[in-house]
Amino acid sequence: MNLRDIAQWDVRALQTVQRSLSERAATIAFVQDGLADIGRLPTWQDDAADAARRRFRTAADDLSRESAAVAVVESLARELFDAVTHLQTELDGVRDTAVAHGMALSDNGDVADAVDIPDAAGREELRAELGAAARALILQAEDLVADAAAVLTRAADGAVEPGEVGRGLSAPAPPPDGSPLANREYWDALPAAQRREVIELHPDWVGNRDGIPSAVRHEANVSRFADERSRWELERDRLRERLDHNVFGGAFTDDDARLWYAEQKLRDLDDLESLVRDHPDGRLMLLDLQSGERTMAAFALGDPDTADHISVTTPGIDTTVGSLAGMTDEASALKAEIERQLDLSGRTDDTVSTIAWLGYQPPTTTGPGNYDVPFLDQNVGRGWLLDAWQSDRATAGAPKLASFYEGLDVASQTPDPHITALGHSYGSYTQGLALQDAGPRLPVDDAVFYGSPGFDANDESDLGLAPGHGFVMRAHDDPITLADGFGRLGPDPVQTDLEQLSVREATTPDGVRREDANGHSEYPRPSDNGELRASGYNMAVIAAGLPELALR
Repeated sequence: MNLRDIAQWDVRALQTVQRSLSERAATIAFVQDGLADIGRLPTWQDDAADAARRRFRTAADDLSRESAAVAVVESLARELFDAVTHLQTELDGVRDTAVAHGMALSDNGDVADAVDIPDAAGREELRAELGAAARALILQAEDLVADAAAVLTRAADGAVEPGEVGRGLSAPAPPPDGSPLANREYWDALPAAQRREVIELHPDWVGNRDGIPSAVRHEANVSRFADERSRWELERDRLRERLDHNVFGGAFTDDDARLWYAEQKLRDLDDLESLVRDHPDGRLMLLDLQSGERTMAAFALGDPDTADHISVTTPGIDTTVGSLAGMTDEASALKAEIERQLDLSGRTDDTVSTIAWLGYQPPTTTGPGNYDVPFLDQNVGRGWLLDAWQSDRATAGAPKLASFYEGLDVASQTPDPHITALGHSYGSYTQGLALQDAGPRLPVDDAVFYGSPGFDANDESDLGLAPGHGFVMRAHDDPITLADGFGRLGPDPVQTDLEQLSVREATTPDGVRREDANGHSEYPRPSDNGELRASGYNMAVIAAGLPELALR
């Protein structure tokens, strides 16, 4: 299959076949009814009548098999009409975009310049998008042909059972390890019926896949709650039984630790169900209870697919799913302040989405394997002095965060959305690594690092940011200073070339008196008067694209 094949598919012929088969099915049904009526004549009661009835039953069985085959093929023709129409519409859009930008789209999906145009910024990105879209259409067309051939073969072989129902066309799986762009183009190539099939039958295909629309990810992830609960209840009960029958308990196995995590996963599901229930307009963009000891999740307020401004907050040590409710409250306050600052600046039509991202597993000081170390103020102790110096969890999480940023960019219906990365504590280190591996799209426009032990960079160029778009905030009494002086996670943030923003008490340009941020955890939290602190205000104006209003 190639793009020319897709364009040349005759959808009117498919319509003609479908209508003809529909008429054929009606004729068969009429004959079946007639045979049944004749066979029920009460006065026809001799040997000839019995023989005729036997022949009628044989004929009726033959007609039932033919009717089943006709019904399946008629349904296939109807589905093919919808699917091919969708593919041709998508192909027209890809070709129109290519022509509008002086590009040529070959039949195999390659994209090249049709005219001699200087390679302006963004053309390579557009070429990649058009090529990915074309390849997704070809793969979808090949899947349609394979499905159709399988259905027609079964019908021709008489393998269709009377009364058989079901879809002739099945949705293909997404590309394995697909990039966010490949994932988006996969979804765009699916006709509506197959999209619905994926969500209902294969929610795990799309719920955690970057580049898929956020509303789709949300619906798919929420639909998995019951299955995940059943899975972890079975695992909990299995481990309890093993421990009950082990005279040594968990002394020589890890069953007790595994039981602790299984029970925690069930508590996490309780928390996530409450979160979704309390925020019906929110979007659960990540639900992963399988790939690590701890549950990973991400929750968005507002629609990131249409928002002009998107912020993503990455938290640090001891953040778990149980913390997401508090993070979402902070995201709600941040969103309200961003919208307020946009309104005050006359940009009343700009829209906002704020996202709490826990798509990695930060170090924790609870659970099996942790030590009881006395903590100092603000959880200084094992958390900071040991885990904050270890980079493995950030190294593992950074590619996931980079992919999430890219997914927001490619799924957006807004040309070049303004994306701000907000990183706290150990999460700021994860954020720094993610920005250094963000890919060619460089989707993040601004970054704020607060309460940071380091982010393995010295200036914006290290982070793929334009000059003047990286910011650091630190409270004067933040105990993170005990961890950042050793250089394991890069230079001391307050010694880098990124702009240092003030977190001290001040009256902001909007006339609001803002309290200062103290310690390690107050940066995003509203103060007692309900207003964001100076630090939270700074995050809001940066995320609104109004850095000139930040407190220096």
